This record gives sequence, C-alpha cells and structure tokens, in this order.
Amino acid sequence: MTYGALTFRSLLLCGAVASSVAGCDGPERYRSSFDQRVLPPPIATRQQPTPLTAGDEVKQVQADLPPVEPGPGSPSGGDPPLALGDGRNASGPLSLPAAVALAYRFQPRLRVFLEGVVQARGAESVAVAPFLPSAVAGYSVGGFDLNAGGAAQPVGTGSPNFTFLPFTGAIPVGLNLNTGYELAELRVQWLLADFGRRMGRYQQAQLGVDVAQLQTDRAYQTVANEVALAYYQALRARSLKRIADEAVRRAEDDRDVAKKLEKGGVLEREKVLRADVLLSQALKGQDAAEAGVSVAVAALNLAIGLNVNAPTEVLVPPDLPEFGRTLADCLGQAVIERRELEVAQLSIQSAQAGGRVARAEFRPRVVAGGSLLDFQQSDPRGHSDLAVGFIKLEWGLFEGGRRVGEIRIADSKTRAAAAQAEALADTIAFQVNETYRTLIVARRGIERSKPAVEQAREAYRLLRARAAKGDATPAELTEAETALTRAEQDFLNSTYDYLTALARLNFSMGLPPVPTNQTAPPLGPADKTPRLGGRGESNPLRLPLPS
Repeated sequence: MTYGALTFRSLLLCGAVASSVAGCDGPERYRSSFDQRVLPPPIATRQQPTPLTAGDEVKQVQADLPPVEPGPGSPSGGDPPLALGDGRNASGPLSLPAAVALAYRFQPRLRVFLEGVVQARGAESVAVAPFLPSAVAGYSVGGFDLNAGGAAQPVGTGSPNFTFLPFTGAIPVGLNLNTGYELAELRVQWLLADFGRRMGRYQQAQLGVDVAQLQTDRAYQTVANEVALAYYQALRARSLKRIADEAVRRAEDDRDVAKKLEKGGVLEREKVLRADVLLSQALKGQDAAEAGVSVAVAALNLAIGLNVNAPTEVLVPPDLPEFGRTLADCLGQAVIERRELEVAQLSIQSAQAGGRVARAEFRPRVVAGGSLLDFQQSDPRGHSDLAVGFIKLEWGLFEGGRRVGEIRIADSKTRAAAAQAEALADTIAFQVNETYRTLIVARRGIERSKPAVEQAREAYRLLRARAAKGDATPAELTEAETALTRAEQDFLNSTYDYLTALARLNFSMGLPPVPTNQTAPPLGPADKTPRLGGRGESNPLRLPLPS
C-alpha cells in the first residue's frame, strides 16, 4: 500500500470519528416539574401534595374559607413576602415599571419568540450552505469472486481471447479471482452558478430573521401592555374593595343608630330590619370585592409570569400621566413605531424573492465536481487509483408545468402579502382612532364624575345629622348611601378607565405603556392629589387618585 493511500485512509478515519462524535452529541432532554407553577407558594415550597389512595373517598364538608385580607398566604404588616422555590416572586410591592421588568424576565411566552429568532438564524445558516462546496467520503471493505469462462471471442491476431459482461466490460477468458478488497472514495461537488436560486432563498432567510426579531419586539410590547392592563385592574379591584369596606362601615353605623333609636321608642322594628338588610347587601358587595381582588392579583401574576397564587402587592402611581397628543400625532407615531407594518413590508419582499427563485428554475445549473477512488485488492495483491474532475451543465427542458405553477403561486403570494399589508394598515388606523376616542372620553369622565362625589358626600353627611335626631327616614338614608357608593365607584372607574385607555393607546401606537427606565416612588400619605394636565392647559386639574 502506497504512502498516499495510507494518508488518504487516515484522513477518512479521522473524519469519520469526528462526524460520529458531532452527530451523537444530541440535545439535553427537557424535564421540568410544574409544581412551582401550579401550587400555591406555601405548598410549593414546604410540602408536596399527597396522592389519594385506593380507599380514600371524597366527602362533602362545609368550607371554612379564610379571609382574603390578610390571608394565610398574604404578607402582613411587618412580615417579608413569601419566597417561592423557583424565584418567581416579587420581593416587595411593585410599581408598574418594575412589574414590566419582571415580566421581561419571567414571562415564558417571550422565550418562545426568542427561540423563534434562534430558529430563523439557523435557517439563515442553512440557506448559506448551497454557496459552499460539499464533500462526501466513503470507505468499504468486502470481497468478490470473479470466474470468467465460456466461448472465447477473438479480438485480433495475437491478442488474448475476451468475453463481454454487460455493465462491466471485456474480461479475459479463464480469469478466476476470489479475493477481498478495500475501497476508499472522496467526492467533492460545488454548485458554481444557478442564476438566482440560492440567492433568492438566502434573501428569504435573511428576511425571516428580521421578521422574527420584529415579532419578538412586538411580543415584548404585548406583554408590557398586558401587564399594564392587569396592574390597573388590580388597583381598581383594591379601590373597589376599599369602597365596599367603607359601605359596610357606614351600614353598620346606621344599624347601630337604628337600634338605639328603637330602644328609645323613636323607630319601629321594621326600620331596624331594613338597616339589617342594607348591611347584608353591603356585606355581599364586600365579598364580591374581595373575590375581585384575588382574581385581579392572580391575573397580574399570570401576565408577569409569576406564580399565579403569589401574594403580589402593587403601588398606586404617584401621578396621572399627562396626555397632549392630537390624533394626527398618534397616527404618525403608529406608522413609525408599529412593528407589524415593517413585518408586512418584509413579507412582501420575501414573497418577491420567492418569485425570483421560481423564475430561476427555468435557467441552467453549472456544477463542478471531482472524485478520488483508491481500490486495494488483497490476493493477488494489486491496487488502482482513479481521480476524476468535471464541470457539468444541467438544464431542465420540460417538467410537466411544475415551474409555471410555482411562478403563479409565487406571484399570488406577493399580491396576497400586499393586500394583507393594506388591511393591516387600515386596522392599525382604526385601533388608534378607537383608543384615542376612548381616552378622550375617559379623561373627561374624571372631571365630570368629581362633582357627583362631592354632592353625594355632603348629602350623606346632612342625612346622618338628621337621622341622629330622628328627622330622616331609613329610606332616605339608604338612598343617600347608595348614591354615595355609586358616585365613588363611578369616579374610581373613570380614573382607571383613563389609565387603561392610555395604556391601550400607547400599545396601538407601538409604544410601551410606561417609561421602563423610571420607577414610580410609593405614594405618601401627605400627597394624594396627582396632577392631570395636558399640553396647552394653564391650570391643570388636580384630582385625587384612589388608593
């Protein structure tokens, strides 16, 4: 065996070992426990659920529900927040920017889009491969038995007699070989030109990376918007709970006053019963408000990516954000910031690149290649080396209409992408219009709900003074309490409707709901009158933000 053959076989062996190691290095198996995501924090960190045995039976018992505030899983005044085993908990009360920052860390849906970017970059690497040469190596060991006999076919005077085997060639008569062999081969091929096929697919892969990145950016904006909406809903539920608690307190005071007047012979028993009914109704409202707080906090945890059962606390924003944009400004901002418009443009470009690929199928392909064969025969000893190089032109002349159909499909995809882009632009314009009008109405509603609160409080104060003297009927007192509760709820809903509408408008324009580089400080007891002003207002209205 020659030195060149030994070197060639050594290289083949090294390449085979390296390829085997790289191919056997598979991805790690994904195995994760979902206990931390489903179970409440005390159970998830301290104990595991016990499965039912065969003899266990399900029995109906009376539910003894703990109070919601404070509950066994809720932090009390001086206790630190309960830590979760997987770290998905808030270390303290959250401001809206802090909640958005936590969502960027813990929200699993964002990881889906980030992996989509990785996959798009992998597809780009695949699209680069046709520009590079490909090499295939092979090595085989075996044996063969060749026995040529039969009637000889004379070729010429003085030449040996040969026989002809189809697909093999001429073989001397009487040749008898029974031996083993080794065959090492190396084939190299390089596509020199395909007139736009590779380039079109590579451009599509590049556009796919850009699209994946833009979609990921929009996903971050979507998560931030969902967190903002859930955050404001949690604040709304907490404020409604406070109003319900105040309504219960007022109803208890009225019942106590009615009982005292009954003992003094001023009121009838029916009036006291009516006060009890009013208290029962207030307690039902309080129960509904408590449930609303729990659901709102769970929804906020879901939007952030925390444990749904975590006792997350939120901070009241120190100020109502100002808004002074016109509708034209909002529409112009949406054209600049909305990622979907850029995705639509890239989709059109990708469809156009697909059309160029389909038309390139009518053009030829130029391929260069080469083969190197090393054949070693054991008995009788012999070898044969063969090196071949070539340049080949391939041109498909007729394929039954496949290429024409691909061109039609590519052109149709381009037109469809353009139509989708137009529909998307119209949808974005409608979203901005809708959220802008809603924001304007919500902002005006704050000012127009404030006089009702002041009037209801004054009317209730006067009725309480009259009721203490026995001059007010229970029906009047009930009506005043109901009017005050309704006015406070209306003002509260108007305030959070404005914050929610502002977050939705920012999302429709492609902006974050709040500046994530600023953290709102806690609202102190001495300053609970945030400013609500706009561009061009000389005297901004000062409105109290419900706690």
